[in-house]
Amino acid sequence: MQAYRETVARRGLRGVGTLARALREGRARARAAAEPLPVDGERLRRLLAGTGAEARLLDIPVDRPPWTPTGLRVEPGEVVGWLAWGSVHLAARLGISAPPRAVVGARIGAGPALRSTADTFTRVAGDAGELQLGSLFPGEPREDGTVVTDRIPYRMMSGRLSAIVVRWAPGTSPREALAGVAARDASGLCAAEAERLASPPRPPAGWDEHPLAAAAGVYRRSPAGIAAQIREPVGIIRRPAGMALSETLRLRWAWRLEELPARLPEDTPLTHDHLSVALEFDDGRDLAWQWSCGLPEGFSYRCPLDHWRHREAHVVVRSGGDGLGRWLDEERPVLADHRAALGGPTPARVVRAWLISVAAFQGGEGRGEFARIELVDGGRTLRVL
Repeated sequence: MQAYRETVARRGLRGVGTLARALREGRARARAAAEPLPVDGERLRRLLAGTGAEARLLDIPVDRPPWTPTGLRVEPGEVVGWLAWGSVHLAARLGISAPPRAVVGARIGAGPALRSTADTFTRVAGDAGELQLGSLFPGEPREDGTVVTDRIPYRMMSGRLSAIVVRWAPGTSPREALAGVAARDASGLCAAEAERLASPPRPPAGWDEHPLAAAAGVYRRSPAGIAAQIREPVGIIRRPAGMALSETLRLRWAWRLEELPARLPEDTPLTHDHLSVALEFDDGRDLAWQWSCGLPEGFSYRCPLDHWRHREAHVVVRSGGDGLGRWLDEERPVLADHRAALGGPTPARVVRAWLISVAAFQGGEGRGEFARIELVDGGRTLRVL
């Protein structure tokens, strides 16, 4: 496959057209979306307090950086959690919104951000300190618990998020307590968290969730390897894959994609939905190989999303619907693609392999399966999957 070259002017005009279509479709989705049923927060708080838990109702500001104090001080070993509702809007009338599971985070004291895979959360505290909640988007959490922004400031956000924060009484089973009051909870949040605790989502064995993408449950083991199904918003799993980055290093994999999550070209901030295989390098950057709905084969571009634009690039290896539903083998020259897509200093090593699924922008669904991922250099083969 040859690199696809496009003039700056042509890329700019195409991007404007894509954004215009994305805005029209976003407005149509926003008009068609049903309003969520209101949640009686005080009633839900009393319901949880009736189990013996300490429960507090909290409004989470969406237009300023975290963190919001809850007034709950916890000690290591205590079980805490939240049940959240509402939504955050970057542009509500354009359909650019996010539910609590995509944006809500917490920390204990000055610890790192904790994320949930759902609108609800339960965790055994590992540190002592006050439990704090916040809306992370459009920020990105750092290991020290701070949240930084890129191009989009918090003041552009609107909407409302609310949560009940809970500290469960010693000896209480949160799953049993939530299941016991679920029939009296019109919001469905108690039942949802009880079900999640009964069968917590986990990545396939040997893989872990990327700390910046908390959407677990996207990937599962399949007879051929790993299957993915995503509706919203982002799932990234990864595993160690240490190999020197040489001129001859190749990435090989097989995939069978059934449905692409995008209908519009994926290289804009409003359309960046995709299924990809990626490699992370020892300089912290990563390169993703994707199947595009319409971008030409050989096309490469920097990730258009805030924060990720500084460290990630994409290479299109297939385009359009031809081949969907069939197993296909791929092979890519890692260093050549790195130079074309990421550029800059050459890292020394590959350190991890990733699978990426995004369906946060166009309202679509992605489905597929991955098998036989390996790094090959001369006579050495490192099997990842």
